[in-house]
Amino acid sequence: MDLNLRENLVIVVGGGTEGLRKVNSLLTQNCKILVISDKINTQLSKYVKEKKIGFKKIKLKNTSFLSKYKPFLVMAATDDKQLNRKIVEKAKKMRCYVYAIDDPKVSDFSHPSVINIEDTVQIAISTGGKSPAMARKLRIQAEKIFKKIVNKEEIYQIKLQQIVRNAAKEKISTQKERKKFLYSVLNDMKIKQLIKDEKLEKAQNRAMLMLRRQK
Repeated sequence: MDLNLRENLVIVVGGGTEGLRKVNSLLTQNCKILVISDKINTQLSKYVKEKKIGFKKIKLKNTSFLSKYKPFLVMAATDDKQLNRKIVEKAKKMRCYVYAIDDPKVSDFSHPSVINIEDTVQIAISTGGKSPAMARKLRIQAEKIFKKIVNKEEIYQIKLQQIVRNAAKEKISTQKERKKFLYSVLNDMKIKQLIKDEKLEKAQNRAMLMLRRQK
């Protein structure tokens, strides 16, 4: 499961180690992240200063604080299992997606351990909530391999495809024809060579020229 969180509000309740892990997994999702806790660790404080996340200092006695927001997803990441369960119950009444770090059975989805390659490729490893510790261990082992498989040329091809795809929506009317065009860009030998030679701007210019030539 890969939720589209773009532009949506995600609330992470808890400012400790688990809260940080969940925030780290959200940073590449282009969503609005709000951490709610009575205190946060050093790294989360750094994210707040860098304006990567928001922070609301609240002493967590109950779940009434959630009513002030309209989140798409709520993640309960405190060290109090009972409070996490109450947060989940409250969020479900608000019709939000929910996740609890210590209770996969009440969560709407399992949270995978993610390999992130240059904020462009994400590879998820999940045990379906059975063992987050093993998922993390496998992720560390697999990360070394995948970072060798996905090279810089492929990363730029992905970025180029995004640029051309957005431009093609205005020029090419049908999804079938857009798909055909995008594959032609992907397989274009001149573009491949330009990317290999690190002439990225010229590769993009050629792709846009190919688009302009589309009837």
